[in-house]
Amino acid sequence: MEKIKDLLIIGGDSRQLYMADHLEERGFNIAVYGLPERARKCVTELKSAVEAADAVILPLPVTRDGRYVFSIVPVKETFDEMAAMFHKDQPIFAGMLSHSMRARLEKRCDEVYDYFEREDVTVMNSVPTAQGILKTMLENIEYTVHSSKCAVFGYGRIGKVTADVLSAVGADVTVCVRRPSAIALAAVNGLGGCLISDFYKSADRYDIIINTVPAQVIDRKILKNVRPDCLIIDVASAPYGTDFAAAHELGINALQCSSLPGKTAPKTAGRIIADAVINILKEREYE
Repeated sequence: MEKIKDLLIIGGDSRQLYMADHLEERGFNIAVYGLPERARKCVTELKSAVEAADAVILPLPVTRDGRYVFSIVPVKETFDEMAAMFHKDQPIFAGMLSHSMRARLEKRCDEVYDYFEREDVTVMNSVPTAQGILKTMLENIEYTVHSSKCAVFGYGRIGKVTADVLSAVGADVTVCVRRPSAIALAAVNGLGGCLISDFYKSADRYDIIINTVPAQVIDRKILKNVRPDCLIIDVASAPYGTDFAAAHELGINALQCSSLPGKTAPKTAGRIIADAVINILKEREYE
């Protein structure tokens, strides 16, 4: 399989700038489009840049409006117009591809990779996500995290790291899950546990609620029972885990905080994506 050397990075934010630096350090030739002009090897004409590239890297998320590629510098081409420029034998890397976008890319290209689906990315992203949660808490409360009562919905990779970080700074942490087995695992790690179905009964005990579950679990029934000054931080991907309309109606401060790694630790987040691309390329060579 032909070795990939020339990479075109399209769109994104500061994560992609750091990713470009890391990939260049690893010996790749980098061109970028849809990023600030101060970026290295920033190109202004997309079609010729695509022609010169061995592979293309799209941002995380690929889009926020379903039409244009997400970029801090607006691009004139729609996602479909960009996709029409890609070559059949040109690997495409992207983050959080919808089923429809993946299907449209796969009509054009033989190799389409969603790096956000990789286990190594999810695991590594959990640390800057937890750091971002802690930062968001400190910016929105008037008391110490130490001794505060925190509920963490979900005990997957992000939930586990978040619970550990909060516990380490002295918070009283309860993990809210669907299965009793997860409560047992939390107990082994010195944390409290509660079934999501029972949480509404004790919702008024908590100062802060953090959600990591990408399905609505913090519903009106729970929201009607939380304290008026409770802070809710939802870091799940769409469709999110909080009924934000109900929270707004009830006057509860509920924050939708997805993509925290890119906001609070973009250098680390960029390196994580770069390493994922490198790992995919290595795996590809041995297929």
